[in-house]
Amino acid sequence: MKRLCSVLLTGVLAYTGTSAVPLLTPETQAQEQSSQASKPRVRRTQTLRPQIYQKLDEVRALADEKKFSEAQDRLDALEKIRRNSYEQAMTHNMAAYLAFNKEDYAGAIKAYEQVIAIENIPESLEQTTLYSLAKLQMMQENYKAALSMLNKWFSVVEKPSAEAYILRAQMQFQLEQYGKALPDVKKAIALTKEQGQQPKENWLLLERAVYYQNKDFNSLARCLQDLATLYPKSQYWVQLAAVYSELDKPLKELSTLETAYDKGMLGKEAELVNLAQALLAQEIPFKAAVVLSKGIQDEIVKPSARNLSLLGDAWMLAKEYDKAIMVMGKAAEASQAGMDFYKLAQIHTERQEWDLALNNINKALQLGELAQPYQAHILKGLVLFNLDDLGSARKSFELAQQDEDGAKAAEQWLRYIASEQQRRDYMASAE
Repeated sequence: MKRLCSVLLTGVLAYTGTSAVPLLTPETQAQEQSSQASKPRVRRTQTLRPQIYQKLDEVRALADEKKFSEAQDRLDALEKIRRNSYEQAMTHNMAAYLAFNKEDYAGAIKAYEQVIAIENIPESLEQTTLYSLAKLQMMQENYKAALSMLNKWFSVVEKPSAEAYILRAQMQFQLEQYGKALPDVKKAIALTKEQGQQPKENWLLLERAVYYQNKDFNSLARCLQDLATLYPKSQYWVQLAAVYSELDKPLKELSTLETAYDKGMLGKEAELVNLAQALLAQEIPFKAAVVLSKGIQDEIVKPSARNLSLLGDAWMLAKEYDKAIMVMGKAAEASQAGMDFYKLAQIHTERQEWDLALNNINKALQLGELAQPYQAHILKGLVLFNLDDLGSARKSFELAQQDEDGAKAAEQWLRYIASEQQRRDYMASAE
């Protein structure tokens, strides 16, 4: 779970910037009012006179040129002119535009709030102002205020865009309202697919984060499959494998890692080691050894004692004993760990190299810190038996017998040694 958590909570809050509402010309205003006439909800609004529009446009031009002081002076001069409610709203709108360009987001928010405080402004202006307010509040990390404004915007628009659903989902995510965020993410992705387009990467990342917070790992796997397919990156393949591990689906975990490896997408030590471990878990030791060997050769995997020990295990299980001895010898020398000398003794035992096996098992027992010491005593007893030292072999098995887990195997060996000793005594007496 810890491995999964560390790779999933990134890329959640990539969203588009906020822009101020564009200034309407008298011509576009007339068109807007004409289009609204066909809608059920009609507002009678006043008009923006050409001379007021011209002065506001001068402020916009100065703001664009970053002549903020001059722009503010022109805007202040407008306050001395008698204006109707719509002209006042557009003045506040331009004040928001100027503040936004100065990166005075608090000032922009205040100006936009003055816009929507005016009654009977055009619906289009109300909608764009609410939307801008929501995005500005989010930029300020005022998520509750942002969500409140965006919900008001949703209540006055007929067909919210996919981007709007994603924006609301981001706000809900920040407020830890994961159950509410998920339907909005799904709606945004569905709308995008209906238009024949693919969802944006950061949308899928938000969906991924919501599924993780909801502990819905099956849906999380499906989301990561989409990310890996549409935006093929190493991190998505690795995360998908981690989810399959969490779901206890080792074969899918392995196939995911193998696919990523074959595509050349595993370029980190931990990723290659995870693949090797997954291969060993499914009893595919030769490929595990090849992956680790190439990783070491390519200087991606460090030839540390731990990695060499894992590589030695892989070669041993693949019955490539020459390679296993060479690698495990390096691992044991580097680690000076009893377990590595025990593994080395196992390999020599497989090759029936009894003296070398005995030297290494003695070293293992001397260093200690073995997970199951009785196994080392049984191995030593086996080696001594093959060296025809029945007395010393008996002592090793007696030590193993003291461990509850090793008692049964040790007793079998002790009975066998007793039987063999009797046979030898009988043969000696018969002579």
